[in-house]
Amino acid sequence: MIGNYFKTAYRSLQKNRLYTFINLTGLTLGLGVAITLFWIVRFEFSFDRFHAKADRIYRVKSADKFGEQQSHVHQTVIKILKTQFPGVETAANFYGMNPAAVQIGTELFNQNNIFFTEPAMLDMLDIRWIAGNPKQSLSAPGQVVLDEKTARKLFKGNAIGKRLRYDNSIDLTVTGVISNLPLNTEFPMEMIISWETMKKMQPDLAKEDKLGGGDSMHQGYVLLKPGASTAPINAELTRIAKSQPDETSVTSFELQPLPQMHFDTSKDPFNYSMPKWMLYMLTSIGIFLIFIACINFVNLATVQAIQRGREVAVRKVLGSGRKQLVFQFFGETGLLVVLATLFGALLAGRLVSYSSELLNTHIDGSAVWNIDTYLFLGALAIVVTLFAGFYPALVLSGFQPVRALQNRVVLPGSSISLRSSLVVMQFVIAQVLVICTLLAMKQMRYIYEKDLGFEKSGIVTVNMPDRRAVLRERFRQQLKQHPEIREVAFGLTTPASKRNHWWGMMKYPGLPNGEETFRLQHIDTNYFHFFRIPLLAGRMLSANDTIRESKGTRYTDVVVNEKAARDLGFRNMEKLLGEQLEFWGMKLNVVGVVKDYHSEDLKTKLVPHVYVYAGWNFQLASIRIDNSKKAEAIKHIGEHWKAMFPNNYYEPKFLEDDIKSFYDSERKLSNFLQIFAVLGVLIGSLGLFGLVSFVVTQRTKEIGIRKVLGATVYGIVELISRDFLKLMLIAFVIAAPIAWYAMQSFLKEYTYKIDIEAWVFVLAAGLSVGVGLLTISFQSIKAALTNPVKSLRSE
Repeated sequence: MIGNYFKTAYRSLQKNRLYTFINLTGLTLGLGVAITLFWIVRFEFSFDRFHAKADRIYRVKSADKFGEQQSHVHQTVIKILKTQFPGVETAANFYGMNPAAVQIGTELFNQNNIFFTEPAMLDMLDIRWIAGNPKQSLSAPGQVVLDEKTARKLFKGNAIGKRLRYDNSIDLTVTGVISNLPLNTEFPMEMIISWETMKKMQPDLAKEDKLGGGDSMHQGYVLLKPGASTAPINAELTRIAKSQPDETSVTSFELQPLPQMHFDTSKDPFNYSMPKWMLYMLTSIGIFLIFIACINFVNLATVQAIQRGREVAVRKVLGSGRKQLVFQFFGETGLLVVLATLFGALLAGRLVSYSSELLNTHIDGSAVWNIDTYLFLGALAIVVTLFAGFYPALVLSGFQPVRALQNRVVLPGSSISLRSSLVVMQFVIAQVLVICTLLAMKQMRYIYEKDLGFEKSGIVTVNMPDRRAVLRERFRQQLKQHPEIREVAFGLTTPASKRNHWWGMMKYPGLPNGEETFRLQHIDTNYFHFFRIPLLAGRMLSANDTIRESKGTRYTDVVVNEKAARDLGFRNMEKLLGEQLEFWGMKLNVVGVVKDYHSEDLKTKLVPHVYVYAGWNFQLASIRIDNSKKAEAIKHIGEHWKAMFPNNYYEPKFLEDDIKSFYDSERKLSNFLQIFAVLGVLIGSLGLFGLVSFVVTQRTKEIGIRKVLGATVYGIVELISRDFLKLMLIAFVIAAPIAWYAMQSFLKEYTYKIDIEAWVFVLAAGLSVGVGLLTISFQSIKAALTNPVKSLRSE
């Protein structure tokens, strides 16, 4: 019997090929995207949950007196956690480093994902050791542990006992090899160097007697004993910090659960972050796409109902009960859904390989086919079959044989109110996606085109491994010999950068409470001229503005920005000149004020800056090139840099690309929304096609009579289209406020953002109506051109 159901279902689907193709296409697209989104959401929620002790591992976070959240800690905090809290099993320092050069003999490698840590850190995490163990392999200076991939890359075989030179500064011995870590971890460790080595390289990290200081990539992790609570630890750490206000600006501590780190986009991830709201949004979009694909099925099935009325009547006359008919029609739906699920899974397999280009995720390198996927596919097929097949099966199995044989079938809801409502819901979803996509694209264009207050075009940056002035000036002069290179400047960073931000407490009576956090920037004498940052008052810095000492106090001349001047209480910039400020225990004499520029992303307000000439800390060279001769300029820069620093990591970057990387998540989300909007409109159009088909089928006789009485093709198309345009207008009225609210919430994250203008909604409505009219016109014109004699005879 079951085999007969599927045989009948197959014949029915083959007979109605057009409707089968439309349903299969809509379901395949919806299910394919839904499966892809399932893989992405599952992957993102799985970060670091595979560690056996994940529920007891926490990252130490803090907040300063100004409410600024921080993910970095001072090493003294880790010492306190180890020694003063009975609920703590262990704690460890963990320091992420920039990419660096690794030298093996005369061969040079560029190495990413380098970390310094203690044995306790690797004891907390589930790491499979191929050779060595944390207590022996990371306990002494000069030790390094590699993952399998890096060991093969560097040594092409057994790495234990081999030596390498790290960043042209220290020799290390390989004392351990671990398995490659999975992609779903916040600790993508490829090279792990012992903390004892770090203390030798940076002696300040060996001092554990004060709470002051801290580097943004220096984090702390703690493993609690089973059953221990975080609340008393948070409270006691906060009390300790508040009791030493002279040493630290931190006023509160919080232990953040390890599995929650991945969703924290505020500070310093070692891998990448994914906000939870984005995952919830992706889940919602997947559900919506499946929903509108099911709506298509219902609409097209009701169209077929009239055509299959006599088939149902004959079956009933021959003895089929309603239960059997319901099973038959569910069998047809199930067969179609199974095929769509298989095709959708194949489509998802292709889509997931492009997911990292479209969204900020690394799932494309992970294994997606496992038992969870098969269970999800099975559950998805069952749910979609029940949802899409219930109403058609109920309608078709309920026909009365006599009326069906007389071709007098009347469907439930003959006013098409149900089907109209479903189409409205489809286009509400589609128009929300279109409006949000247009606004997201507009915000991205605004971000990329906004004047940041400095010149960013045609600037290449390279690191300066050796900061000696003689090498710096030689490099400058060598580059300036080439006409493709216009200018060279040095500094701690560029005006806008993701890393290497230095902050300190500025003290001055005019500040609120007498102090405020300022950002420190070490700059060259031509820095402001190079980046086209205007001087508003006073003078630029000179090479003579170095730190000098008198009677035990250090002094230096500085420049500040407008924001700093306003915070210090000055509206007239000239009056600030000559004022004495206190910063890091130094006395600062203000000699100039420059115009504000955006040094952070556009989600952040302007920050106060203090600029100091400090040649000892010029870590970056900025080089302005002739944009029409990029290749030649890059070649010259590389030749001179590599000749000067042959054993260091070389990675030239364009400043514009660096600034755009601030918004990688938003850019990829915009790309994803564009795809969803197109799919939503496409699937919605398929549903509209089904409803138009239904109406044309219902009104075949009416159309024939109208043509006999002289109606034109245009008049008939207008007659059929009018009602559907009303549905699309209703959908727009519902979609507009939903999209407005969604984008208002999204744009709240940005200090600098676009206005939500009416023309975006008008354009979205126009696009949807245009696509809808194309869909409607196809069936309407076909019906209007049909010979009326044939139409009336068929009735």
